Amino acid sequence: MWDENWFGPTKTLDVTMAGLRRRLAQAAEESALPRRLPHITMLRGHGYRLECCG
Repeated sequence: MWDENWFGPTKTLDVTMAGLRRRLAQAAEESALPRRLPHITMLRGHGYRLECCG
């Protein structure tokens, strides 16, 4: 995402993913249906994966 010359903050993606995880967890708590919502898994050195469960 950033090249070796980037001098800005590198936590932008971490903060965004944490917020998205928090919203998914909140939606799971508020859901009246007995189903699992998707969750996000970090693949170190590769990126992120959205894992869906029915």
